[in-house]
Amino acid sequence: MLQHITEAGIESVSPQGEMTIYHIAELAQAFLPLLATDALLVVDLKEVTDIDSSGAQLLMLARRERLQAGKKLTLVNHSDAVISLFSLLGLLDWFDDSVLLAGDA
Repeated sequence: MLQHITEAGIESVSPQGEMTIYHIAELAQAFLPLLATDALLVVDLKEVTDIDSSGAQLLMLARRERLQAGKKLTLVNHSDAVISLFSLLGLLDWFDDSVLLAGDA
């Protein structure tokens, strides 16, 4: 499930629950059309309870598409599941977004 809010020139999306192979097609169907927006696109990851490589690939695709279009994609509020997978895959710095690890605050 994906919550979507448009406010003050910012498109905010928040995936809810799992970003896994079992749910990624449904999530991508709702999320990918939002990449065309001219507004700042912010992805709030605080409600992601589980993520696998398919979820990471969707976020990587989104970043690449936004960069190629000269637009920004920002990831915020990384959940523990997201931090764990990004760390495992070496993606903590790949998105150019601040990720606070426990003890870094």
